[in-house]
Order: sequence, then C-alpha cells, then structure tokens
Amino acid sequence: MLFGARAHAQDAAAAAPSEPASAPEADVTTSAPELDTIPVAGDEPAAVQTDGGSSPGLAEIVVTAQKRKQSLHDVPLSVTAVGAEQLADINASDLTDVSYYIPNARVDTDDAGSPQVFIRGFGTNTFNPSFESSVGFVEDDIFYGRGAYFTEAMFDVDRVEVLRGPQGTLFGKNTVAGLYNVISRGVTDNFSANARASYGSYDDFRFEGGVGGMFNDWFGARLSFMTHQNDGELRNTYLHRDENDLNQNAGRLKLRILPLDDVQMDINLVRSDSSLNFWPYELAKLDEGTYNYLSSFDPDVEDDPNDFKTEFNAPGFIDKGSSTESMKTDWSIGDLGGIHDAHLILVGGYSKLYINQLNDLDVSPADILNLYNHEHYNQTSVELRLEGQSDSLFGLGKSVDFVTGGYFFRSNYRLLAQIVAGKDLGSFVLTDDFLQLATGNSNINLITALGLPGLPLVGQLLAPVIGNDFYQFDYTQQTTSLAYFAQATWKISDHWSLTPGVRINHETKDLETAGTGCPDKLVSGLCFTSLLLGANDYDVPGKRDETDISPKVALQYIWNDNLNFYSSYARGYKSGGYNSLSYTGEDLPFKPEKAATYEVGFKSRLFDRHLNFNTTFYYTTLDNLQVLAFHGATTNVGNASATSRGVETDVQWLTPWRLLTINGSFGYIDAKYDSYPDAPAPISDGIGATQDLKGKTIAFAPKQTATITPILTVPMPWNLMMRLSGDALFQGEQYTDTDLDPYTRVGGHWEYAARMSIANQDNNWSVTIGGKNLSDKRVANQVTDATVFPGSYFVQQAPGRELYATLQLNW
Repeated sequence: MLFGARAHAQDAAAAAPSEPASAPEADVTTSAPELDTIPVAGDEPAAVQTDGGSSPGLAEIVVTAQKRKQSLHDVPLSVTAVGAEQLADINASDLTDVSYYIPNARVDTDDAGSPQVFIRGFGTNTFNPSFESSVGFVEDDIFYGRGAYFTEAMFDVDRVEVLRGPQGTLFGKNTVAGLYNVISRGVTDNFSANARASYGSYDDFRFEGGVGGMFNDWFGARLSFMTHQNDGELRNTYLHRDENDLNQNAGRLKLRILPLDDVQMDINLVRSDSSLNFWPYELAKLDEGTYNYLSSFDPDVEDDPNDFKTEFNAPGFIDKGSSTESMKTDWSIGDLGGIHDAHLILVGGYSKLYINQLNDLDVSPADILNLYNHEHYNQTSVELRLEGQSDSLFGLGKSVDFVTGGYFFRSNYRLLAQIVAGKDLGSFVLTDDFLQLATGNSNINLITALGLPGLPLVGQLLAPVIGNDFYQFDYTQQTTSLAYFAQATWKISDHWSLTPGVRINHETKDLETAGTGCPDKLVSGLCFTSLLLGANDYDVPGKRDETDISPKVALQYIWNDNLNFYSSYARGYKSGGYNSLSYTGEDLPFKPEKAATYEVGFKSRLFDRHLNFNTTFYYTTLDNLQVLAFHGATTNVGNASATSRGVETDVQWLTPWRLLTINGSFGYIDAKYDSYPDAPAPISDGIGATQDLKGKTIAFAPKQTATITPILTVPMPWNLMMRLSGDALFQGEQYTDTDLDPYTRVGGHWEYAARMSIANQDNNWSVTIGGKNLSDKRVANQVTDATVFPGSYFVQQAPGRELYATLQLNW
C-alpha cells in the first residue's frame, strides 16, 4: 500500500494539491485495459474517474510481484508496496525503517553483516554464515544469495514490494517466508533530476540524488548516488567513542540502449561501501562475581540495558561493500503464432561482496575473546523468460497471461574467522564464570566468596604463557542451481481466473568446513581458547545434491472491478548445508527447509474507490526450520518444524473531508513449534541445558503489529501547501532469543512519529521536519545469553528518539 498516493481530479487541484512525485519510468507506462489509470508507484497520482465522472478516488498501485506489471488490486497474493513518496515521507534510510509499515514483517539491520529478516514469524539468524536467509532479496530483477545484501545502500528507490509467503515458483529458492523486491528509479523519457538532504539526531546526515533521461531516440542514462554518515546512538564509555557510527557511500549508473525499435537494453552498475565502529551490544544482569571482576578493569562498568552505554575494550569495526553489474534485454516480439504481446527477456548479472570485521565477543572492558571475520562472496545469475498472452486456453475460456523460463545461478563463498584470546584470558581462567563454563555447573561461587584482588595483573603475567592462542574456522562453498519455471493466469470467465505455476530446481553444493586450534601456543598441548570453547580440530568435506519441485495454484473470483476474492496454495524451498561455526566437527549437516502455505483473502476498492481494504488469512507449515541455538560461548545449528497462522490487512482511506487520508495496517501471528525436542533452555536451567519447545511460540514473532497514519494536506497562501502526517506504530510482545528465556521477552508497545512538510504547488521543492519514536520508548531489539558470563545477557537496543529535517528538490 502506498501511503499518501491519492488521486486528484483536475478541477480539485486547488483544493487538494498533489504531492511531490518522481518522474515516471519510460518502460512502465502501459496500463491494463480494465483499469482507468495505473501509474507506477511513485509517479504523479492521476485521477480515477468514477461513475459520476467528477469525484476523485485513490490512484492505482502497480507492482511486479508476478514478474509482470499489474495493479496490486489484481494480484492474488498478500503484498504490501511502499513507494518513493512514502519512503521520503518517513525519511527511510534502510529496510528496517520500511518494515515498521509492513504487517507481519520484521527487519533488524543493526548487525550490518548478519541482518535478521522475518515474515510471518519465519526467518533465519544469519550470524551463522552457512545459513542462507529464508526471506529472499531481489533488486532490479537480480536475486542476491546472501543476507548481507539487505544492508547494502538503499537509495534512488522507486518502490519496495514485500511479498509474504513462499515465492518459490517465480523467484526460486530461499523465499520460503517471503520476498523483498526493490525497484530503483529508471531512465525517464525526459531529462529529470532530484536531490534530497537530511540532517538529524546524532549528526545523522544523508544526501542522495539522481539525474538523467533519454539523450536521443536510442540512448539514455541515469546517474544516482548517496552518502550517509551517522555518529551512532550507542556510546562506548571505555573507548570514548560512538558505536555503530556509519559511513556509507554508494552510486548507481543506469544505461538504456534502444538498438532496434523492438529491443530495449538496460545496463545497471552499482557500488556500495560501508564502514562503522561495531558491536551494538550492552551488558545486562551482571552477577556479583562478574561485576567485581569487570569493575577491576573499569570502575564505571554497569549493566543498564536501556541507557545506550557500553564498556567493551576492543575497537571493533565492520567494513563491507558490494559491486554489481547486470543487464536486462527486453525483445518485444509482438505476435508469435497464437501468442500476443510476446516478450523475450534476458537478465544476467554478476555481483561480489566482502565483509571484514572485528567483534569484542565478551562485550566487556576485560580483553578475553575477540572475533576476526573475513567473508568473500561472488555470484553469477542468468534468467531467460518468455512472457505473453493468448486469447484462450485451446479455445476454452478467455485470455491467458503467462511467463515461463529458465534460471542459472552459481556462487562462491569463503569464510575465514578466528576467535582470538585476549591478554586478560589468563585472569578470566581464575573466575567463577570460567569454572562454571568448564564444569557446566552454574552454581559455583568459590572465587566470588574469596574476593581475590589483582586479577588484571594476573592476566598480564599469564599473557606470555597463553601466547598466540586462537581457534579458527575455515569454510568454503560453491553453489550451482538450475531451474525451470512457468506460471499462467487463465481468465476462465468474466468472474473466475485460475493461476497455476511450478518451479523445478536442482542444486548442488560443494563445501569444506574446518576448525583448527592454535598452532603456535607456547605451552605444548594446551590451548586455552579450545579449552574454553570445548573445541577440537576437524576438517570435513561435504556435498549436497538436491532437487525440489515448488508448485503453486491460485483461484480468484472477481465480483466486479472493485472487489475480488482469492485462495491459493504455494510451496517454497531453501537448501540445506553444513554448519560453518562448529567447534567439534560433529552434527554438521542441517536439512533443507520446505514450506507450504494456504491463503484466503480479498481485495476491495469501496465507496467510489475512496477506500482500499485488503485482507489475507494464511496457514503455513514449515518442515526442517533451520535454527541457531546459543549455548554461552558455543552455537549449535539444527532443524525444527513449526506452524504459523494469522492475518494481515492493509487499509487506505480518502476520507469525505478531501484534505485527509488515513492509512493503516494490521497483522496477527500465531507461530508455534510443532517439533523442537533439543532446543536450548534458559541459562537458569543450567549451562548447556535443553528443553522441548513443542507447542511453544517462536521467537521474533510478535502476536500483533499495527500502524495508523493520518495525512492532512492543507493549501496555503503564496502557491504553497502544507502536509501534516503522523504514525502510531504498535508491536506486540515477543521473545528475542530461541530459548524463550523470560528475560528476553519484550512487551507490546506503541511508538509515535510525526512530520510536517511545506512545498510549492509545482513540486519543485519541499522542506520537512519530523521525529521518530517521539516518546523515546526504550525497548530491546534482541537479548541473548552473554558469551562468557553465565547468567548475564547481551542487549541490543532499538533506536530512541530521533529528530530530523530534510530538503528535497525536483527538476
């Protein structure tokens, strides 16, 4: 749904002036014959004439959720679309900002290397690099195979489409929970340019702009760029620096070549680089022994998880970036036998990604364990598809729209990571925390009772004995996928249509995973890091060879042009793999995920298209859900099975008071494990304890999500207009760790945002002031067990209050 995408009749322009808009793309100006007007998301909203001929209604929203341009109203899927206008209005800088307005969706991008993305309660913790995301990411027709692409620069965007439920038929593997489909602005017929500058709390500065158009009848280009700096909200009082401070730069060059009248070639070159001080965690719930030990390194150490202060000693960082080159060729064949408006489309792309980072694993002023991580990834993909329509299905019924094609994907991934002993590991060995980890008995309190002083000095004396002490992970994986897909929409009659589809995918993975203890230890046979982690050396090659068939079928009943009902069944698939962060080399394989979803819903345009109301009910079963379990200093991977059921609703209402539009959304999730017998238990049950989570709720699955956004547009003197808008955002209670520890539970809460914009009637400029989380609500995004301090926790806070001002120019 596009907030604020309201249409205005020409005779009503003075009373309700249109909002700032981006220029329409040259390649998406065709409109479906059954609709009055279908502008692309982000285009100038056009009037939709009703039977009376004078009353303005809400503009259509065009999406490509089925790889062809359609009105959102006609797509038999649960889809929410956010256009360029709303992205600018809410001052969105990443997909986390967007997700607040998507029912039953969650995106956590505080960890730029391992973002967590969930739809309908299902997702993957990509902290383990061998896990691929269960939510797919596609940008400008290119599927990206690593979750880290979710945190690459998002700029010059025309719209974001969020497709819920398995999307395996048209978009392939790794879409068992859904898909984020991002479309950037394209080359326009006429020369156009835009720029947007924003400044806000914590010295947040973001500038993006784009310029281009067709230079002649066969060549055009668009150049866009973005720079973003932010000091970060989390203060490290030990290192006297800001954590999560961001420095991000990106650019995109689009070329359009029309070598023939019926051939269009689009070349897309993108580059993004980011660097930031890193580790967005705070300590919480320190026991007496842990506090006494850490305060000997920093007397100001504290465990308040809501004050945006941390005290770890390692100057962590993350540097990451990507480059992508892609080309899309669209040959408009026209009539091909009995096929009309046939298009042969070839999409090819190459992308590479790098991540280098240092993390303080103990998140404390003591130098105990650090993680060095280096990742290198590249992928090549080619898709060839044929689209078109016929008058009937072999003389039966009415028209058939179809898309069919083949897909090739190959990727190479390399991980080299080291858990390195710090200079204070020797003193940590003399603490109750170490004894608890070594014995598995969390009730040991011998040293706390003795109150031994001088532990930092002990650590310094033992540092030469520990020497170059580390545990290293080395993981390589090559993936090759081949797929054939086909989907058609058969209009059986004026009221019924049927959409069957299938994708046949074959995938191979050749991999090797190894773990090695410190080879240069000074004391032969003794490796403190391996001892602490319970690790040993291993080197295991692996191979996976999997074939999957993902079918889909949707039945749609079209009551009239403004109301339709649909039901569907779809399957999705994500391949299995081997654990890349094992300490023992045991139980390495994990199975592929397979999801099946049933949906029933309706899409309506009511009251002369003044109210859009779309609702979907769903039921999803997911077999072999890939789960990551934290056990203190160790992590394990495995499989579970789960069921999620619920509802999502999008609403857009152009009220009788024509200056006011009200938009909203609502989501409900009931997601529970059907089987998870060896799940991690809360630390209060003992170190390494397990539990059976059958029938228990899934973490990161809030019961309810809701938004309501009133938008008031007021004409002003001097050819100006004012726009006032606000958001009330609700997120229900949820657990933020797999073990469902009560301490990791975040209660339901509301957050509020507001904005005021002044613009001229010609949409050449606008000035906005606004704020997010105006009540400064302090809540946690995630809470996990502390790595080496049993009974304590790491907390990652959600952002506090943020104020900002923006200036936007359009030419």
